Amino acid sequence: MLKNKTFSIINLVGLSVGIAAFLLIINYLRFEYSYDDMHKNGDRIFRVPMIVAEKDGKQQTFAFTYPALAPAMKKDFPEVEKAARFRRRGGVVSNGDQRIIENGGIFFVDRDMFDIFSFTFKLGDSKNVFKELNDAIITEETAIKYFGKNDPLGKSLKYANEDYIVKGVLEDIPVNSHIRFNILLNYDKYIQLTDGSANTSWGWSDFYTYVLLKPGTSPKTVEAKFPAFTEQYMGADMRKSGFVQTFVLQPLKDIHTRSAYDYEMAGNGELGYLKYLAFAALFILIIAWINYINLSTARSIDRAKEIGVRKVAGAGQFQLIRQFLAESLFLNLLAIMIGLILFYLALPLFSELVQKDMVSLQTTSWRFWLPALGIFIFGAFLAGFYPAFVLASFQPIDAIKSSIGFKSNQGGKTLLRKSLVVFQFVAAIILIAGAFGFYRQLRYMQHRDLGVDINQTLVINQTSNLDSSQIPAYAGFIQDMKQYAAINSVTASTSVPGAEVGGSSSFTLKNSTVSKRCRVLGIDKEFLPAYGLSLAGGRNFTNETPIQDTAVIVNVLVNETAARIFGFIQPLDILSQEVSDGQAYYKVIGVVKDFHQESLEYAFDPIVFYLGQESDFGNFSLKFTTTDLPGLMAYVKQKWSSYFPQSPFSSFFLDERFSAQYNNAQLFASVLWVFTGIALLIACLGLLGLSIFTIAKRKKEISIRKVLGANVFQITSMITRDYLKLIWLAGIIALPISFILVNNWIKKYAFHIDLGWWFFIIPLALIVLVALTTVMVQSIKAGLANPIKNLRSE
Repeated sequence: MLKNKTFSIINLVGLSVGIAAFLLIINYLRFEYSYDDMHKNGDRIFRVPMIVAEKDGKQQTFAFTYPALAPAMKKDFPEVEKAARFRRRGGVVSNGDQRIIENGGIFFVDRDMFDIFSFTFKLGDSKNVFKELNDAIITEETAIKYFGKNDPLGKSLKYANEDYIVKGVLEDIPVNSHIRFNILLNYDKYIQLTDGSANTSWGWSDFYTYVLLKPGTSPKTVEAKFPAFTEQYMGADMRKSGFVQTFVLQPLKDIHTRSAYDYEMAGNGELGYLKYLAFAALFILIIAWINYINLSTARSIDRAKEIGVRKVAGAGQFQLIRQFLAESLFLNLLAIMIGLILFYLALPLFSELVQKDMVSLQTTSWRFWLPALGIFIFGAFLAGFYPAFVLASFQPIDAIKSSIGFKSNQGGKTLLRKSLVVFQFVAAIILIAGAFGFYRQLRYMQHRDLGVDINQTLVINQTSNLDSSQIPAYAGFIQDMKQYAAINSVTASTSVPGAEVGGSSSFTLKNSTVSKRCRVLGIDKEFLPAYGLSLAGGRNFTNETPIQDTAVIVNVLVNETAARIFGFIQPLDILSQEVSDGQAYYKVIGVVKDFHQESLEYAFDPIVFYLGQESDFGNFSLKFTTTDLPGLMAYVKQKWSSYFPQSPFSSFFLDERFSAQYNNAQLFASVLWVFTGIALLIACLGLLGLSIFTIAKRKKEISIRKVLGANVFQITSMITRDYLKLIWLAGIIALPISFILVNNWIKKYAFHIDLGWWFFIIPLALIVLVALTTVMVQSIKAGLANPIKNLRSE
């Protein structure tokens, strides 16, 4: 190592950086795949999502289902040991004068929840909870938020005009749990509040359902019974409305990484991203090992005489293999130790890059470290075995005499080195193509015209339930907002762009029994012009009033996709048609052009727009133009607090909320670029080492060529030509593979880029530029060297 410092450093840096990068990625994957590991019965826990298929074959998927499902499964399926429903709620929770918004942090849950999941009680006992209707369970963090250091047991929390008594405190929910909550309330109370419909309805689909199967039960056995079960409870409705209902069992461990259902509880991981990162980690490690093999076999010529002398002196082939393998293992173990140090030093930066708490990315589990170390040691043997075998196989007579005979036997080794270099650059090109293709898709999604204006929009959440007595305050707030010079328009709605429309319902055309499920969005008359939405035909709401009497036909708008799913090839043909949701009839007076309500990952949803009641609106959207944003915010907050003192001020800027949908994609793109760069760096380190070695061996040839008149450009071209051929060969192999991988990948997005000529040119051009720059530095240096120094001994 000391005699060949350059090669030793290149080998150590390449291996240690590769090992550190591999550990960072694999450790991140470990965390992502560890979701819900804390539940001791995790292998028996399943969620029951549903799929609704209409007559035209269109499918809609839902992570939640009907409230009647859980009790029916407990009654009809002997394989089901426990079943629990989760009904998510939000709003203001108060403790005395303290008022806190709990958006989505409140769940009404069945008592069985505590037998299914392994959430740990810090105070209280799972056996004694929910004995009273108004019992509440909170987390440690929530207890501190409302009660400080005081004992929370027996204390009261007020929510939706009901007082709930804290009967238990859970340890804080682990960060790798897909179920996250602050407050749990008794589901029996929710049944009471809904007059029993939260227990018996087969049409109200807002309930997450989990079951615990009995030990030894196959989930396929349960799923095989679902068709008959569904027919028993929903057969008449399915035939009447023309849809097919399917229930499935989704393993608990699949929810975070594999779920593709609408209305998920929280942001999920993306299996495609994780798989690609796993390949990147493997490629980086293989590239680092290939570097070691290439440099070791290239240097074998320098040790030929040493081996020849050892063999003449009596050394056997096994002794030589043992010696060289020991050298290899020593260098690899040193690289592993340096790689571990780099891993720990880089972990804080990496945790910021992937936006995870560093504590959650730290692990001492032998289940992680033992396999990782096993991979490294196995790789060290593998990477060291071939160079050791090559070195030990030299014939002493060829090795000791002139190197000409020795060189004649090196064709196979040279071919192997070239093959490994090609593999390195195949891997690098695939990573670059993937990173660049995904970057282009992300840019496309972030900059495509959404069909809706989300800029300069402040959205205020209405967090307390309003009633008809609040209508004057509602009107007064709207009027004050309109009078402020910086505010251009004000509109209210039940949902805003940037997330799923909060409700859905099934509709049928008049004189038809075929049901079509659509999202339903409550708006006011200002919504369309405020958001810059265009009408394909018909008109907007004008003098209409919200529905008061279900016997009276009221007007609605639909988007183009909704018109098409109702069977109208030309969307405008739906104008003046009547639709029903089973409770009232609605007349379509306008067709709204499709716009992106959500990320471009999703297709356009069918939406029915209705004129909402003031008390139903949860969002006030203020369109503004100002250079004094603090002044605007202060004014809005002051007016809000004066009109709605019972509703704490909560707001966000719509463009930021919409962009947040791409956080996972942006994070993945950043991680992929970083590790693609590392893979390229390691590959170039190996190329640098090979070029240094090659030039050193050809220095006399280069000197003779210079004496005979060759210029620097000719010498540089001669040296780089061979490497350029290898890169072109790598491109020919890698680009078709990259095209198939990336094309299949981006097709999962409803709106995606086309992979044009740039996909084949840019990754290859980049790899050629980086690789040739690496080689040319040494080539130019050799071309400028004084030939006298190299020929002096001839």
